[in-house]
Parts: sequence; C-alpha cells; structure tokens
Amino acid sequence: MAGHGVQAVDAFGGLLLEMLQRAEMVKQTNTVEPALHKTDLGDHFERVESIFPSSSSPETKKRSQYAVIETAVRDTFNNILASTTIDAPSSVKLWNLLDIIAILSDDEQCDPALLFWLVEELLDSQTIAGCRKIFDYLESRRERITAKHFPQKQLVILRSCNELLRRLSRAEDTAFCGRVFIFLFQSFPLGDKSSVNLRGEFHTENVTTFDDMPPKGSDLESMEVDSDAKIAVPTLKVPSSSSTGANKTPEETNGFAKGSSPTKSVPPMSMDQLYPIFWSLQQSFSQPKRLFDKEHFDSFKSGMEATLTMFKAIQNESNGRPLKSMEENKRGVKRKRGEDDDDLANAFNPKYLTSRDLFELEISDLSFRRHILLQMLIIMDFLLSLSAKAREKLSKVGLPDNPNKSVMYADQVLNEEDTNWAVGMKQSINDYLKQGLDGLFFHRMIESALSRDKNWVRWKIENCPTITRPAVTPDEYIASKTAARKATTNKRLRPNPLGSLDLKFLSESDGQAGLERLKDPSRYRLPSIKSFQNKIGLDDMDIDMARDEEQKNTAIEAKASKSWRALRIASTSKLVAFDKIERSDKIDEIFVDDVKIEEQVINPDEESMEDEDLVFPKDRHSIVISGPSGVGKSTLIKMLLEKHAKVIGRKASHTTRPPREGEVHGQDYFFVNKENYDVMRDGDEFLEYNNFNGYDYGTSRKVVEGIVAQGKIPLMEMEYHGIQQVKEKGYAARFIFISPTEPSVLEQRLKRRGSDDENKIRARLEIAEKELEHAKIDGFHDKILVNDVLEDTFKALESYIFGTDDQDMSSTPSEQVKSTPASTEVDMMDANADANGSSKSDAIPASKTDGAVQVAEGAEPMK
Repeated sequence: MAGHGVQAVDAFGGLLLEMLQRAEMVKQTNTVEPALHKTDLGDHFERVESIFPSSSSPETKKRSQYAVIETAVRDTFNNILASTTIDAPSSVKLWNLLDIIAILSDDEQCDPALLFWLVEELLDSQTIAGCRKIFDYLESRRERITAKHFPQKQLVILRSCNELLRRLSRAEDTAFCGRVFIFLFQSFPLGDKSSVNLRGEFHTENVTTFDDMPPKGSDLESMEVDSDAKIAVPTLKVPSSSSTGANKTPEETNGFAKGSSPTKSVPPMSMDQLYPIFWSLQQSFSQPKRLFDKEHFDSFKSGMEATLTMFKAIQNESNGRPLKSMEENKRGVKRKRGEDDDDLANAFNPKYLTSRDLFELEISDLSFRRHILLQMLIIMDFLLSLSAKAREKLSKVGLPDNPNKSVMYADQVLNEEDTNWAVGMKQSINDYLKQGLDGLFFHRMIESALSRDKNWVRWKIENCPTITRPAVTPDEYIASKTAARKATTNKRLRPNPLGSLDLKFLSESDGQAGLERLKDPSRYRLPSIKSFQNKIGLDDMDIDMARDEEQKNTAIEAKASKSWRALRIASTSKLVAFDKIERSDKIDEIFVDDVKIEEQVINPDEESMEDEDLVFPKDRHSIVISGPSGVGKSTLIKMLLEKHAKVIGRKASHTTRPPREGEVHGQDYFFVNKENYDVMRDGDEFLEYNNFNGYDYGTSRKVVEGIVAQGKIPLMEMEYHGIQQVKEKGYAARFIFISPTEPSVLEQRLKRRGSDDENKIRARLEIAEKELEHAKIDGFHDKILVNDVLEDTFKALESYIFGTDDQDMSSTPSEQVKSTPASTEVDMMDANADANGSSKSDAIPASKTDGAVQVAEGAEPMK
C-alpha cells in the first residue's frame, strides 16, 4: 500500500517492520505460543520516543502519537491480512504484531483499545474455524492484555464477543460459545452489569419441534409393533383423584388431581400419549411467562405430573434390571487425547432429539431424566417466587427505592392452591433425584446451583447494587496494623521469673561460692504446705499494721505470692479442700489435717441423699416451650425451674439492649454490643435469633451446650420463628405448645391487664393467631397442652417431660391435654410477662399467692 506522505507514519512503519523481522528471529515457531516480551526486541521500543518530537504540549503530542501509531499499525495489519491466511505458517506475523501492540499499550505509547480494534476486524474477516484460532490467542494472553487500562478496552471486548456470539449457533458451536462466555466472565469483574439480563428476557427463539402423532384409528397406528421395543412400566402410587375408572378427567388421567392425596395407584400414560405432552413442556421452560395464562398453566401442571409419573415407573423398572458389568461400561468410551476434538465440538448438538422413535430410549436414560428434572426444579422456583409467602418475605427484607420491576412480576401472584401444588411437585422431584447410588450427591449439587441462582435473581431485583467494598483508608490500615502487632507481640518478660533464684551472684568474683549455693539440697525439696501457714499469718499481721498504703500493698502482694504457691502444692494432694475455699485471701482449709478433711468429705449424708432423690426424664433432649402471649407459659416455666432446679437448666440469651436495673450479666442476659452480636450471628453461633422492639436477641449454642455439660436439661422458650430456625438447623429437641381453651380467652386476659392500649392488644392477638395456626401444622409441635387450670396443666407438662404420663409418648401433635375449668384468677397469668412485646421467660420472677398467679413487672420480649 502507498504511504500516507506523513514522515512520522513512514518512520514508525519502518520501525514496526524491523520489530516484526526481529520477532521472527526470536520466535522460531509458527504457533500462537510463546508470547513476545519487551526484552525480546532489544532497544526497538526505546527508539519510539525519538520518532515523535516534544515541541508541542504533552496532550497534543499524545494525541498525535496515538494517531500516527494507529495509522502505521493498520497499514501493516492490512498488508499481512491481505497476503496470508489464518491457517498458514506465515500467520505468526499477526500474533507477533498483536504482541507488539500489547506492549505499546501497556507503556501508554498507543491507544489502549487499539489491540482489540484490530481483533474485532480480524474476527469479522474470518470464518468460524478461523475465529477459533484467534480465540486461542486471546485466551493465552487474557491476563496480560486485560491487566492494564481495562476501562478503555472493556467496551470493545464486549462488542467483539457479542458480535461473535451472534454468528455462532448455540446448538452446533456449543463448545466455542462456552469459550467466549468464559473469556468474558474471566475478563470482567463479578459485579459488572454487562452480562446481566436486567430486563428479564427469555430465550424465546429456542423452539423445540417434535413429530405429530398419527390420529387414532389410522393405518399407521394399527401397524403391528414388536412388544419388546416398549418399556414395561409398573403401576405406581401417585397422587390421584378419587376415581380411577374410564370416566376420568384429563387431569386425573395424568395421575395427579387437585386436592388429591398420594394413596391411589394408577398406571402411567402410554408412550404415544406422553410423547406430545412431554415435549410441549419445553415451550413453558423456555417461555415461563406463558404460565401466567390459566389455560397454559393447567396443561403445564398435567404434563409435569404425567412426566414425573412415567419417570418413577421407569426408575422402578430399571431397579430390577441387572447392572452392566464394569468391562461393558468401559467399552468404547475412552478416546485418545486430542483425537477428533474439533470434529466433536462441531458435531455435538445439545438440542434434544425429539423423534418419536428415540423417545423411549431417551427417557430410559438417567442423565436425560435428570436434565429434564433440573428444568422442572428451575420452573418450580420461578413459580414459588410469585407466591404470597415469597412476596411477603421480600417486602419484610426491604428493597431499594428503585427496584428492577422487570423481573419482579408484581402483578402476578400465585394462589394458595397452585402454591401447594408447586411445593408438592418440588418435593416429589427432590425425592426422586435422591434415589440411586449417586442420587444424594447429584441432588446436593443441584441445590447448591439453584440457591446461588436465587441470590443472583435477588441481586437483579435490587437493581444490581455494587458489590465492591470501598478502599481501606490510611487511618484504618494503620489502626489494624497496630492492633495486629499488639496482638502478636510477645509480652515483656519479668527480669526474674516468679519464685526463681536471682542469678546475678554468678557474675561475682567468687564464682565457686555461687555454684555451691546452686547445689544447696534445699532447692530440690518441695516445701510442705504447713510451712506457708505461719508466713501467711505474718503477712496478715503486716496488712493490719501497715502505716501507709504502700506498705499495705506490699504485704498484700507478698501474701498473694505465698498463697498461690501453697495452693499449687495443695493441688497435688488436697484438691478436695478447694471446694471449701470461698475467698482467695482465706485458704485456711488447705492447712486442715487430712483426717478432718476426709471426715467432712466422706460423710456428706444430706447432700448424697439429696442427689439420690433426683429424677431425670427418660428423654433428655432440650425442651422448647412456646405459646401465644397471655396463655401462661412463663408461669409454667418458672414453676418448672423452681421445682426441678437441679434437673432443668435455664438458658440466658444474648441481647444488644442495655441492662435494666437489677439485671446481672450472665444470669438474666448476656449483654453484648451490636458488633459482637453480628460476629456471633454471622459465625453461626446462634441456634435462633430475632429482633424485638429494635433490639437483637439470640440463643447461643455454647450456652445451651454448657447447660448440657452440667448434667442438666436445657429449657428454652421460643416463638414460632425461632422454632422454625431450630428445626431447619436439625437441632434435636422436644417442642411443647401451650394453647388457650379459646382464642377469646386471650383477648379477655390482655384487656384485664389494663397495661396495653387497643392497638397493642390487637397486635398481640394477630401474633397469637399465627402461633395457633402453626400449632395446627402436623409435626410442628411434639405436644400441645391446653391451659385451663394452671395446676392441672403444670402436672400434665411435668408428666410429659419426665415421661410419667399415661398417654402414649408417640402421640401425634393434635392430641391435647385439657384441664377442668379454672377460676377467673388464672386470667391474670402472664399479666406483665408481655409488658414489652412478648411472653419470653428470662428473668421473670413469679410467685403464687392465694391461688392467683402474680408475675413481676419488667418481663422481657426475647428468650
């Protein structure tokens, strides 16, 4: 090509040709690897500065230099591209040219995006096979070419890759598409929005076509078919309607009817019946918005149920087959490395083969069935995200001021009946996936993938807030560095370790005398405990007769040193005496003769008799008591703790609220600040946690385990949110629910208090309704007690805990213990236990006087 008539362009063009000639000498191969480095081209890069004079301003010089280099590079690039093909050995000049441009870009001597401008043109000029070769270069240099000036390059990279993806077929070039996507994911930061489908668009172009089945009675249908080609499927127990005769509705034919229970046994559809229904599901999988139409949704449910019924039948039938031998499984599977890799990438087609002739063979393949079930789980999660419960949970968590409404579908809400169907279907699919040798492992992988996908969806709903944390300030860095140094620096050692002999005498001129002192036999004898008794007595006298504070402190330190040494010696022979010591400055018990100590320890008749009378429950799992506000559970818990103090232990919760007057840290609550509480919560140290009245509360695992270590049974009080958390974490406990005789009784008791206004009473009653609704759920509570008469209810509670009741311990949660009617005095139960918003029992002193239950003020809203 002719020159541009610009001296600088011609000069740099000549230098660029010299660089390419030098690169051919350095790089002897004709492949993409290895990459060129700046040191390989000697002083050629240093000559670039001499081409561009510095007479103009730096900004003008920079623009001029960028334009000159781009012009010269494009001329060279076009000459190489016009004279060689991408597969020819001489194409190594292209990779060398791109490496040179990358070095110039890193040195800020040319436009940072120049490299990718050329790559974009190169991709447009090549076939798909040639683009694979170009992508070999991009993948091998990815870290290098994206390390610097990425903001100036990212738009060109994104545009080039998107244009390439539009040219590729997702079906025929699957492997290449994956390479392009991986290159984008590795190049762009995790929180970049360029790869996010913010508008929630679906892949509607993905259309699955399948064969039309011949109508009934046609000649094709009446043809004889070898019966061995069909898969024999047994009948299964699947949800069905009450009728299994010939007059069944289409929904009943599929084996799942609305409101049915999994007790009836119906056969699955025939293969010809299932074939069009099965493949039509792909329309809903690729376009979930179709399900917003009731007609489509009803047919979708029928297809899902029929498909799962057939899968279960095939699973049961395949379980009876003998497994293939290991040699047969290995036969013909292994290929040599590199053999036909490119052909496989071009020939592999991820689109389903929908021919009717292959249908039976396909669904008999476990991998195929799992692929379909995974699609089902994805669509079930999509439907459940539209349920009323999911909407309520999303509103409670809170959304930003400008949420992404495109993926919220705010005008679509799944009704209760369809929600129950989706939950049941999801559970059936999960149960199916868990079957088989590696079923549990596969199901766990699927759960992990779907849970991460839910997090990404939530991030899109929040309009993709930045996930980049702000940089650490210099002050924060210095403070952290100082704290780390302080925590890891060794403490200053004492000049002379406590109780050791001063070795300064070794530096004296008379070294022999010092050695004799070290050989003194008294240094190797352990002093007797009695030898410290008189010394400690003299120190006590010095403390009493001290004339000033300094002398008193000196005497106290001397006594503490002797007391510590005496206790250390006594720990080897008189450890039992330590139980008698109540104060650190009064250790007279260790000086008592051994005979007297033995008499005191051997004959504790009353204490041993008391321990022998202790009765522990047969079931020593933790006890969790719950119930609505005002039902009397706090009083029952107090009565249990008073009567069985040595058997049942009460836990103290952690809270962020400040202590009230009279409350003791570690007894009533563990008072922690917000930062420590968040650390414990994020570290999964809580069995359950919640927020009441603006303060956080949590039940610590270590506190509960400490009660168990003491040989006691932990007793906890929780509301239904906490119980749900405990159950989800798999913590073994006995859950007891205290229920009122009638819901109206709670309202009467709350009004009789007179401490709450109508709004607070109404709020408490709404919470009580939710508590009672959860109590009706089968399996949510192990025991339900109706609190009518307090004494009778307490006896029933005590009998159940200690396993002494006449009722069957495996009774269902619906079995309730109801007492005879009580006096109106019991209506004052928990009168003040809910003064702050709940009926939690920690630090609630209660007493019983004149048959009425009196509960002290200051009850706490959390555990």
